[in-house]
Amino acid sequence: MKKLLFYALVASAAFANDLENYLSNDYNELFSLQQLKSKEDAAFESKSWVAPITLGFARSWNNQIAGGWHPYNSYTIGIEQPIFKSGGIYYGIKYAKSHYDLSVANILKQKASLKASAIELALKIKQAKYAIAKLKLQLKNRDIEIATFKELYGAGLATSVDLDNALVRKDEANMALFDLQSQLAQLKSALAKISDQNAKDIKAANLVIPTMQEYVQNNIDIAVAKAKSKVAHNLYKMTRSKYLPTVTVGARYTKLSQVQAPRKDAFTNYSLRISMPISVNISSDLERNKLESMLSRIDIKNTLRAAKAEYKAVRQKISAIDKKIALAKREVRTYSRVLKSTQALFKAGEKSKQDVLLLKNSKRVKQLDIKIFKIERKLAILELYKKVK
Repeated sequence: MKKLLFYALVASAAFANDLENYLSNDYNELFSLQQLKSKEDAAFESKSWVAPITLGFARSWNNQIAGGWHPYNSYTIGIEQPIFKSGGIYYGIKYAKSHYDLSVANILKQKASLKASAIELALKIKQAKYAIAKLKLQLKNRDIEIATFKELYGAGLATSVDLDNALVRKDEANMALFDLQSQLAQLKSALAKISDQNAKDIKAANLVIPTMQEYVQNNIDIAVAKAKSKVAHNLYKMTRSKYLPTVTVGARYTKLSQVQAPRKDAFTNYSLRISMPISVNISSDLERNKLESMLSRIDIKNTLRAAKAEYKAVRQKISAIDKKIALAKREVRTYSRVLKSTQALFKAGEKSKQDVLLLKNSKRVKQLDIKIFKIERKLAILELYKKVK
């Protein structure tokens, strides 16, 4: 169980400081209080087998003695404590601890996901800004294209269809720009819900791709599945002990008033009781809890398989993004060469200023694509970090 809590509470050295906590103060306080409550719940459950001490007072009246009604008082203090429950006490304590471990793992899972979401939103805001800048450059190219077609149309070298198509492409780019601006506003709103900081103040950490072993070893989903399995196992043991013999000892001290000799006004009772319930549901109750424990063990295997599949999918996604980045860089180099030769031709009077501007804008678009792809790569790695802190 200590290993389970270790997996849930700490990440490997590669993960230790890679995710900053950019959550709002309210969320941080919420998670702290949830963890404290889980600790108190576990403390309460682990001591629930201890029976309470009962204090009692009674006052009564009778006319047993001549002369009228006479009051009688009695004061009692007592306890009935199970001292043997066929393992029930031991597994009750273990159940409380395993339930606490599960609560902690679930809290950390929620916190890790939310922390990563804050960074994810900040990255997407930055990505959206790059995409908007890219579209604005493309709109400049559309304007150059429209102006060129207008000149060609005036000279009879282009049709009205060519000009209309250029205008349509500009309208489509404008629509895409409006959508991106709306998306940017929604991303900022989503970030404000969970963080007190602006997107520009949230720095994306140096996210290193973990190894498969590191990812699986520190995966919170797996830690949660293991904690659930421990809870189910201990619950089954508790249920089984419930139908086995229980030994209970009791003690009660009583103090009376108005006692006649030779009776004592104070006395103590001791008791010893052995009990065992008989129920028609014993077999069904034990079997369903046993099956729940078996199901939880299978769930660990399925969660492990899912984690490995998720890791492989992210690595494939990152590989595809790396290829896109490499291709975009080659295109930038190509644009640089073409732009250089076009500028020389412009100086020689063989190319127009618009030709140079088109190539400059197109090169800048590709440079923005590289920045967008790099953010996309960080977002892919971040999917792994959501599960390891």
